[in-house]
Amino acid sequence: MDPSLINWTLNSINPQLDGFTPPQDMREAINRIQTLPPLPGIALRIMQLAADPHADAAKLAEIIELDPLLAAQIIRWASSPLYGYHGKITSIQEAISRVLGFDFVFNLALGLSALAPLKCPKNGPTGTRSFWIQALASSRLMQLLNNQIPVENRLAPAQFFLAGLLHNIGFPLMGDQFPEEFSYLNNLILANPTLTIFNLEKFAFGVDHTMLGAWLMGAWCMPKPIIDVVYHHHNPYYRGENYQLNLLTYLNDYLLGKLGIGDGQQQPCPDEVFNQLNISQESTTQSVDKLSDFLDNIISSADMIIGE
Repeated sequence: MDPSLINWTLNSINPQLDGFTPPQDMREAINRIQTLPPLPGIALRIMQLAADPHADAAKLAEIIELDPLLAAQIIRWASSPLYGYHGKITSIQEAISRVLGFDFVFNLALGLSALAPLKCPKNGPTGTRSFWIQALASSRLMQLLNNQIPVENRLAPAQFFLAGLLHNIGFPLMGDQFPEEFSYLNNLILANPTLTIFNLEKFAFGVDHTMLGAWLMGAWCMPKPIIDVVYHHHNPYYRGENYQLNLLTYLNDYLLGKLGIGDGQQQPCPDEVFNQLNISQESTTQSVDKLSDFLDNIISSADMIIGE
């Protein structure tokens, strides 16, 4: 496409450029980045714990307690109304054993610590507040959807919880590495509420958050199922390895989009998604209704994580 036509088309969908001209293709800028933010030491230790056959609540608590901010977030999370525990939580080990469970805390701590080095604006359709609302809502909705799938086809909770938390990590990475492009994207989204975020990214930049996120996940040596979902979660026709986890993530984003949450707004959901997961559209409506009862608490928890 002729460069002048590209700029004319971008102007036609967003006349408020504020003096910033978006790149015609961000891939060259991406290739110029020498190093990515390293995986924080706490996150690395948590990942190493996954290979320990004797891993337990005490060992996980010991790692989390090395980071006072992370420890405080876990305690506050366990004490939130979302989980309905009426006792007083005074330690990480209690939060794990009495309220949240090992897998939940493992993945939440990994997600929180992994995202810590990415300095991304809080506000906007793809800011950290929106990111965490979608991530936390996903962790709840994906569990509800998984329970609707026939028992023999259900996914392991550890898989879908981490996928729910990290599948959109490309947005914080964009905000950290490309702040001008990130700001431009958010303005573009706000100016075009009827268009899908994924298509707006591709059209404006030539790349999108799935590519950025998969690049980061690969650099951090994250598990392959997470890398696959980060890269393919906007493609309901992907049928490679871990495709069922990817379909569950796609369906989750579509349903959250119906509630005005996340980057799945305006995203279609073909019948094939429901058929492949062997889940009925009626049961997904029930799951969304159950999630709606917790939305206020989820939003409060997201605000707590980002410090509002």
